[in-house]
Amino acid sequence: MIMAMTNTVADIMSKNVLFAHTGQSFTQLCRLFFEMDIHHLPVADERGKLIGILSTNDVLKAYGRKVPTLQRADEEMLNENITIYDLMTQNPISVAPGTAIKEAARLLFTHNIQSLPVVEGEKVVGIVTSRDIIRHLAGA
Repeated sequence: MIMAMTNTVADIMSKNVLFAHTGQSFTQLCRLFFEMDIHHLPVADERGKLIGILSTNDVLKAYGRKVPTLQRADEEMLNENITIYDLMTQNPISVAPGTAIKEAARLLFTHNIQSLPVVEGEKVVGIVTSRDIIRHLAGA
């Protein structure tokens, strides 16, 4: 089997990227992860500039930390007490589209993360995950 010659993140990244925005509620974000069957969401400000990243693990950790401190765990209480700022990693590590796949893999490994927003200028143009790199290496 011959693998196509791909060398950069642009060759393997997901280009149709969904974003989280700072005004979204906790339950809106949970629904987005569940309904779209995704695991990572870049967070953009009102101009579309990358300001953070969320993962399903971030959501679960925040839920686990906050719920025991709440009087009740209904939708209203969760949305009042868990904000996107509680969830997201601010100023995430990102790469340019021309970044070598090997460098992206090194960043994922070194920082023990699962995804990298792909940024051109200040605009997110894609996302590459550890799964994308594994799929590429497997020739799938």
